[in-house]
Amino acid sequence: MAELSTEMILFGILTRVPPKAVGRFKSVCKTWNALLSGNAFVREHCSRSAIPSNQKVLVIEHQTSSIHPINFETHDYEPGTSITIPFDHRSYDNRFIVVSILSHLNGLLCVCNKITSDLFLWNPVTTAFKRLPPPYSNDFYKDNLDAVGLYTDTHDDFKVLYIRRRDATLAVNVYSRSDESWRNIPLALPSEYLTTRFHWYSGTLCGGTLYFTVSESVVGGSNFMISFDVNSEQFHMTNFPAIPNHGIVYIHLVNAQDELVMFAATGHREMKIDMWILREGTWLRMYSFPLISLDLWCSITHYVTNGNKWFVMAKFQKIFEIDTGLMWFDRFYPVTKFQCSDGALFTETLVSPSI
Repeated sequence: MAELSTEMILFGILTRVPPKAVGRFKSVCKTWNALLSGNAFVREHCSRSAIPSNQKVLVIEHQTSSIHPINFETHDYEPGTSITIPFDHRSYDNRFIVVSILSHLNGLLCVCNKITSDLFLWNPVTTAFKRLPPPYSNDFYKDNLDAVGLYTDTHDDFKVLYIRRRDATLAVNVYSRSDESWRNIPLALPSEYLTTRFHWYSGTLCGGTLYFTVSESVVGGSNFMISFDVNSEQFHMTNFPAIPNHGIVYIHLVNAQDELVMFAATGHREMKIDMWILREGTWLRMYSFPLISLDLWCSITHYVTNGNKWFVMAKFQKIFEIDTGLMWFDRFYPVTKFQCSDGALFTETLVSPSI
């Protein structure tokens, strides 16, 4: 009984230490290694890791890649540490990094080699990765046609939802980390939504649902949203807020404490920003913010909350702050796409790309 109690105490303590420290503790003895390598420990450690000190920014530029801590007091990037991407990631002439970050969940990044179209699941902390087998023999992920979303099901199985468009036809497949295989999910949409006129953005997971925004690639084009219930595996058309479409439209979805928040910027050279929250199937406009210039908006990488304020961040630059009066826990909320580089704000965990 005493031995069990000691193990439980050790379990509780080590789930609170940083991921890199856990790796060092594994070498203490066989008992510790077995404890720290188990799925139960990894799940519990992951659930405790979503705090500012464990959140880092991975930046992939043309020739370099680095990880940066963020100072939660000042909201500034701190000096970064260069990292080596452990899978095929350079152009044929070995000059440029050709990896694009598509989505991220629980410390795992889903990334694509833009030349070979290969998809990888990658944990930058442990450096572990897995190349996903292509569900089709002819080609894999195309940046201007396809979209992905990451989620875990009720059995704690990590899954990749892959939406593929070719020749105005649509195919949806789900990859299971536990089964290491793909299977098809039915989805029927009007034919015009399947053409290259519409761009699909990576899914945002919130409250057991993946949300995909789809925008027409013309000024004044239409926008809509499709949701995927990860438990029933059913797709639905989701109501879209009344966003003006007479100019350029940029839409970013954020999961803020299991509330789906949309930041919609509309206009031309000056962008008007509205903040919407989806509650019980209805979009509520919470705030409208001062105009900002288009070039700054395109550079936004993530948001950060501190008390009631939201800070809109760009690469190594804080653009402005928004006093919403709404209280979420102090967290960073990422926007995956960077300007002139790729990146993601991820949580350091021990989650493995493979079982």
